[in-house]
Amino acid sequence: MTKHLLAGAAAVVLMSGVAFGETNPPAPPPSVPLAPPPAVSSPGDNNPPAAPGSHEVTIHKEADEKGNTVIEKDSHREGIAGSTESHTKTEN
Repeated sequence: MTKHLLAGAAAVVLMSGVAFGETNPPAPPPSVPLAPPPAVSSPGDNNPPAAPGSHEVTIHKEADEKGNTVIEKDSHREGIAGSTESHTKTEN
């Protein structure tokens, strides 16, 4: 009878030791960064999509009737203090 009592007590001690041995929670799975959405643009334009609420620049190049290169640049910026816009046109 004493052997059974000691065996039961030893089993309880061993199982509780295993349960208390793991005090750290398991590590969270590694996060995988999401790929940015693909950029949609038309041929001849180099206008990347702008992040919402930030700074957007549009550049358009074309040739005028005389064959000169015309570059138009539009800039729009939004922020806490307000928004600003600018437009420049360069002829070469």
